[in-house]
Parts: sequence; structure tokens; C-alpha cells
Amino acid sequence: MPTTYPVTLPSVPNDPETAWSAERVGETVLEHPDEGWASATTTYAIDAGSRSEAELRVLAWIDHSYEDDLRQATATAVEQVDPNRWHVSLRILGEF
Repeated sequence: MPTTYPVTLPSVPNDPETAWSAERVGETVLEHPDEGWASATTTYAIDAGSRSEAELRVLAWIDHSYEDDLRQATATAVEQVDPNRWHVSLRILGEF
């Protein structure tokens, strides 16, 4: 089940890219509907023990490391690619 921000996020290590092996693995796809907010969706890979932990870690990492406005952002673990390694799709609403 997707995780929507705002939510209580886990603490973030000083270097989440190393500690969680967090990395961007897909191009950002922009959508501009006729009505409502535009969205940007990007896929990330991250180490985590479960689907929900992966979603929370991606939200925490992006919130900590970037200046993106995550209000109403949704993280969805789309697949487990290795044991304890997930691909997570992050969809952010905004003006792009």
C-alpha cells in the first residue's frame, strides 16, 4: 500500500546514499493534466527490510537531502529487486 506524506519519517543517517544504498534509477516522468496539479514521478532504489520501510526511507531521504516540497507526495514500493532491496516510485505534486 502506498505511503503518503505527511507521515512520521524515520531518522536519516548523515549519508543516506551510502547507509541505505539509496540511488535514483529512473528518469523523472512529468504529467500535466488539464485540471489539477502537475506531477513528477521518479523511481529510486533503496535498502530496506520491508515494502513499507522502503517507502518511508525514500520519503525521509528526499525530505532530508533535497528541497522538494513533499506535501501529498506518494511513495510506492513497486518491486523487490534483491533481498532487502526495493525499487520505489515517488510521485510529487507541484508546478513543474
